[in-house]
Amino acid sequence: MKTIAEAAKVSVMTVSLALRNHPRISGETKERILKVAEQLGYRPNPMVSNLMIHIRSARPVPYQANLAYLTAFGSAKAWKEHPVAALAYEGMRRRAEDVGFLIDTFWLKEPGMDLKRLAKVLRSRNIQGVILAPLPEAAALDQLDWSQWSTVTLGNSLLSPRMHRVTHHQFHGMWLILRKLEEKGYRRIGLVMDELVDNKVDRTFTSCIAGYHLRIPPRNRVPVLFQKLGPKFDPKILATWIEKHKPDVIIGHDALLYYLQQLGMSVPGDIAVAHLGVPSVLDPTVSGLNQNWLLVGAAAVDTVVAQIYRNERGIPESPQTIMLEGFWQEGGSTPGRLS
Repeated sequence: MKTIAEAAKVSVMTVSLALRNHPRISGETKERILKVAEQLGYRPNPMVSNLMIHIRSARPVPYQANLAYLTAFGSAKAWKEHPVAALAYEGMRRRAEDVGFLIDTFWLKEPGMDLKRLAKVLRSRNIQGVILAPLPEAAALDQLDWSQWSTVTLGNSLLSPRMHRVTHHQFHGMWLILRKLEEKGYRRIGLVMDELVDNKVDRTFTSCIAGYHLRIPPRNRVPVLFQKLGPKFDPKILATWIEKHKPDVIIGHDALLYYLQQLGMSVPGDIAVAHLGVPSVLDPTVSGLNQNWLLVGAAAVDTVVAQIYRNERGIPESPQTIMLEGFWQEGGSTPGRLS
């Protein structure tokens, strides 16, 4: 690198940053240094590179740039109450600090905030990368000029444009729940699924349980209660479904726990419940799938920072999806039963 620096008439540090495609180095300078390096026959030594990574990891990383965390919930701070968005943010914050980045939060529904103004704000704050939180409903954000930033989205709720995504592996997550419940002796396993949630995860939850039904005796199959859960939902629909199909255990989200409470049914006294995304807001002791959003958030930072260092901006030609495995979190809502 010293030889390249002397030939290019720059510092060794500038050469080091250029060879690592660091955003602090201008495109013109980077291109000139790379041309000199090629003329001199430079080839990186992987053993030296590994040594330098080890040395750098043992000391604090200097500040690099800011990343934006875009949310679109009902209020500017509502994401802090959303279990997925809040856990993902904490994972992002920790990882960003490790690699020298800071995270600023922006609310897409800020009064007077349209996508054109948002782009201006992000530029003025010297934002280099954007991480989009899960949207309340699956939606498109094509109007924003994404060409200026390295970007990754959390989950599957951004319909368009198709960006790099980091998410929990929902299909494997549902399969893990089913295996755990079978191990506990449950045979008639029901699922209460909100249409909105299923759409946001590309219907992977219901697809998994449909495949599961093909592999079990017909007498143990419980049809999915597939409803749009919300203020207009009548809990009597749930009561009728339980009475008709008599599930041993029900898989669902907080909405399921809420409607069971409305019906005066206790968990696990009257019915066992496995939660699709613990920890539950309504009942922190409930059993279920921990979707590992702390690690998903950390992986999102790694993904967007890698793009920044490679100087990759805008909509990718071939978007990648990184899926992380969740794990079963034991609680008191699935005590098990005799087969």
